[in-house]
Amino acid sequence: MNLVKDKFLIVFSGGQDSTTCLHWVLNYFKKENPDINRADYKKYIKLVTFNYGQRHDIELEAAKKIAELADLEFDLVDIPNVLRGASSLTDTSVTLPQNESLDDFETGLANTFVPGRNLLFLTIAANLAYSHGVNKIVTGVCETDFAGYYDCRQDFIKAMELTVNQALFGENTGIEIITPLMYLTKADTVSLAKDLGEECLKALAYSHTCYQGVFPPCGKCHACHLRAKGFQEAKVEDPLLIRASKGEYISELTSK
Repeated sequence: MNLVKDKFLIVFSGGQDSTTCLHWVLNYFKKENPDINRADYKKYIKLVTFNYGQRHDIELEAAKKIAELADLEFDLVDIPNVLRGASSLTDTSVTLPQNESLDDFETGLANTFVPGRNLLFLTIAANLAYSHGVNKIVTGVCETDFAGYYDCRQDFIKAMELTVNQALFGENTGIEIITPLMYLTKADTVSLAKDLGEECLKALAYSHTCYQGVFPPCGKCHACHLRAKGFQEAKVEDPLLIRASKGEYISELTSK
């Protein structure tokens, strides 16, 4: 049996992008380690999910459900009342933008931007990676459809990777931050998910994207529009909407 070269930690929100990244890792790991039993994947693939006081905290239920489907451990880190700023995702007194189409949203930095969110998430992820002997952190950030978020750009990721390694190892290598979706459009991401197979599409049925934090999704926030556009352009029916049409709720499906 070949020795496993890589261990992964996925920054996992329970959303469309991080779910696709999870299955990208599963696919990659299977190809690189064909002799490893699927039941043993949890030794090499870790998930970390953050509760940061987000308006759409239903995604935490989604993350737990998708982790269960993948037979991986669900690690929830609570960091409430730390990430502040005038973001409609963390301050319910700030109006969440909703419109009938993507073209109706203002250009530039959206008020859903949470200052320092990915900076903090990757810092904590690096701590966990170091503790677990992980050498690859995977995150679903994307600078193609990023709504102006500065911490979703490759320049930020590379700078963060350098900082993490200098802080933990005193040199420029040790932990790699991987961004499988960095240069993909949402349609490309949907196509990737389809290529990854039925297991990925099934998981996407339980993913949560809507910033309003409702199910079925509101269909009017920026995240909902972007997701809908991606599935439409990829000519794939959104598994989440199929599930919504059946009236199946995550809490009912995860209850013991």
